[in-house]
Amino acid sequence: MSTVHWPAGHEPAGAAIHEVNSGRSVATPEMVWAWLVRPDLWHTYYANVRDVRHIAGPWPEIGLGSHFSWVTFRAPVITKVTEYEPYERLAWTGSGRGSRGHHAWILLPEEGGTSIHTEETQRGLPSRILGPFLRPAMRREHQKWVDNLAQIAASGKGPAA
Repeated sequence: MSTVHWPAGHEPAGAAIHEVNSGRSVATPEMVWAWLVRPDLWHTYYANVRDVRHIAGPWPEIGLGSHFSWVTFRAPVITKVTEYEPYERLAWTGSGRGSRGHHAWILLPEEGGTSIHTEETQRGLPSRILGPFLRPAMRREHQKWVDNLAQIAASGKGPAA
């Protein structure tokens, strides 16, 4: 599996939280990507997201520099896309309620589909305090995100513009 390009200050070493999830879809990387780069539609397959709002940059399909806010794990987050390699890599940094994090996605073509890999780190006092409770929830919810992304991409139905 390719490795995440961690920005300085977001590496797993020393992070209060570091979660890793993986899965596989029978869909092509292009179809998985089409759903992944549409945060305005994440709620259609991932229940742990709401109130997605565009701030700046490319939209509704995000791109490098896209800036948006959303609510996940009941916390408001402001996010900026920091890595964007179509059909391969997407990453963003975000902050909210005293914590900051980095979330990366890596898509790899495989025979008959796509390998999906995601990792997130978080730092900050709230992440440290809530880590014992948040880590298992993140592991579970991010796996749902990966699995549901794989499934909706495999449906053959692309996101509506």
